[in-house]
Formats: sequence, structure tokens, C-alpha cells
Amino acid sequence: MSEYQRHRVKPAPWAFRWGIYPFFKGLSLLPFWVLHRISDVLFLLVYGAFGYRKRVVQENIALSFPEKSEQERRAIVREFYRHFCDVIVETIKGLSISADELSKRMVNVDQHIYDQFEKDQSNAIVVMSHCGNWEWICLMSQLSCQQKVQCVYKTLSNPGFNWMMFQQRTRFGVNAVPMEQILRVMSNNLSTTTVTAFIGDQSPSSTKGVHWNTFLNQDTAFMMGSEKIGQKFNMSLIYLSCEKVGRSRYIARTRLLTDKPKDCQPGQITEMIAEAIEAEIRNQPSYWLWSHRRWKHKKDS
Repeated sequence: MSEYQRHRVKPAPWAFRWGIYPFFKGLSLLPFWVLHRISDVLFLLVYGAFGYRKRVVQENIALSFPEKSEQERRAIVREFYRHFCDVIVETIKGLSISADELSKRMVNVDQHIYDQFEKDQSNAIVVMSHCGNWEWICLMSQLSCQQKVQCVYKTLSNPGFNWMMFQQRTRFGVNAVPMEQILRVMSNNLSTTTVTAFIGDQSPSSTKGVHWNTFLNQDTAFMMGSEKIGQKFNMSLIYLSCEKVGRSRYIARTRLLTDKPKDCQPGQITEMIAEAIEAEIRNQPSYWLWSHRRWKHKKDS
């Protein structure tokens, strides 16, 4: 058996490691009730004073829920910004939160599914979305799973913050891998039982090789990476949803998409993923990342 390959990230610049990082690490040591007050202040600034990407958020929600009244859509927008600010402080808290505290606040109710994959020595791909707190799912996953967990992430342009997020994601043993390297890492680690987590609602950089779906009432381009990799390695695909049940409290739920990926038609798995993501969003519409430009690509007529 070959040695398990872990990704390493380039260290942050000296000024970041000894200046900016200690500031965020210090913030993370504050109790949740203080962090929630900080989040409340951020909400007043982000939603009220500066209106961070408010036009994008309002347009995305209006196009996604034409059946809702203007009052209902305004309520979704407002609650989204409250949740968005909570996720910011929760992510910072991830730099120091204890394993015990995290396990109480991010509960994985379907752990038996992952335990069965480990028992069968079967590798799997888990797909999730930007609902709830995706960073805490990554952070929590190796605390729950017996097998090795590999979380795919998009490299940040700022090397300091990219390094800090890597430190946060890998605190409890997760192998965080940038998307441009994941195929090579998965190929090298095939002899080890793994679960590899992909974010399924990322906006593609171009429309080359995408699959078009009707998603939230709009033509939407979906990347097919998880589908193609699942078929290439014949790995089961599962979907993990994140339900917010209280402030900084979540429940993660998992269901099987397919355990026979090679039997699926081209685009079929991606359509399953799109349907699962839409159902999750409609269940708690305020807790998806509405501020990203998900529909910047338009389908040719």
C-alpha cells in the first residue's frame, strides 16, 4: 500500500503570520455570545450601511422565487445577511473551537452511512452546497469519519488568507486539497479508504464542458467534476445537506445519490445534484450564499 498523500500549502508571508493571523486567532478565542454581538454589528454595517452586494442578492432571490411576494423576498434578503455575518464569525471561531464544542454545534445525524463505506472499504464522493456553514462541515468531518476525508477548496488569491483558511480546515486532520490538484491526489490515494467532499454549486469559470439545468427557475451551468470523477473511479456519490437549527447550530444530513455511477447517463448525476441543492435551498432559503454571482453565465439560445 502506497503512503497516503496529504496536500501542503505555501506558508503565509511573515507579516501576515505574525500580524494579521494573531488578530483573528485572538478573536476566535472569544465566547460565542461575544462573537454573536460582533455579528450583529457586522450585520448593521454589511446590510445597512454598505449594502454589500445587495443588488446581486436581491436580483438572485427575485429571479429564484418569482412566486413569493415582495415582502417575503425582503425577509429572505434580511435574514440572509444576518446568517452571512454569523458564518463569518463562525469561520473565525473555527481557528480555535474545541472538537467537543464543534461536535455539539455541527451534528452529523447520518454517520452510519459513512461507517458502512468504511466497513466495506469503499471510497465515496460527497457533494454539498453553500448552505448553512460549509466550512464547519469540512472542519467537523474528520472528527466523525473513520476513513480519510479530503475536502476540495478553491484557492484564494491572497496567500495569507489562503494559508489561514487551510490551517482552519485541517485542524482536526482533514486533507484540504485545491480543486486543480484533486484528481491527482485522489488517484494517488486510491489504496486508502476515503471520502472526498466537493461543493456542487460553484459557478464555473467558463461554460466549456458544463451541464445546463433549470435551477431555481433559471438556466444554470453546473460543473461536472464530481460526476466525471465518480464515474472514472466508480465511487458512490452521496449528498450532504446542512440545516440551521439555531444560532451557530446545525444538523448535517446525508442521502445516497447513486452507488452505480457508471450506469448513469451523461449529466444524470449532475441533475441529481442540482435537484438536491435546490430542495435544500427551498427548505431554508435564507441560508444559501446568495451574494455570489451564480448566474453570470447565460445559455446560448
